[in-house]
Amino acid sequence: MFANERHQKILSLLKRNGAVTTAELIEVFGVSIETVRRDLLQLERSGQLQRVHGGAIVPGNMRPYPDLPQRLEANQSSKEALCATATLLVEEDDIICIDSGSTAYFFAKALVGKFSRLTVVTHSMDVFEILSQKEGFRIILCGGCYDSKEKAFHGSITLDALQQLHVRKAFLCPSAISLKTGVWDYHRDLSQVQKQILSICDQAYFLADSVKFEAS
Repeated sequence: MFANERHQKILSLLKRNGAVTTAELIEVFGVSIETVRRDLLQLERSGQLQRVHGGAIVPGNMRPYPDLPQRLEANQSSKEALCATATLLVEEDDIICIDSGSTAYFFAKALVGKFSRLTVVTHSMDVFEILSQKEGFRIILCGGCYDSKEKAFHGSITLDALQQLHVRKAFLCPSAISLKTGVWDYHRDLSQVQKQILSICDQAYFLADSVKFEAS
């Protein structure tokens, strides 16, 4: 199939579903991930789609994403309940990794109130500041390029630091989850960190309150 034919098929799938995933396109066309990425990049440059982590969406189809301080104020009770439940997946002396974001903030708070000894890997300054106050917690902060709006590190230094580690459990906090198109994140740089975290854990859990479902 020629590139123009693939482009038309991609746009047809977008029109029908509102989003497409890279994995879906690889299966449909039987091509490499590099070919799919080139197709999506060309279509984005022509203004026909918007690339996001894991695929693409119709331009303007993604809701405006609030800054971290706003997200910390929103849906607090739901996030606290979610994180209280998530602590049931953690054991004393566990070795875990925690993502960044508002849900990660509340998860860190919940852990402090329940456990005495944990080893925690994170790239979030909020998570680091909360957990580092707890005696008995061992915190590994993976630094790198700092995003002051998200209070989190990303980039090659962060990815290299994570690559040297291994954790039993990872707790990721995506921006949105769709039953059709999977897990999405609004920040491409931070999504690369999430991908690296997935590669270093035995088990992965996604923490998302109901507002994030079908929110892309």
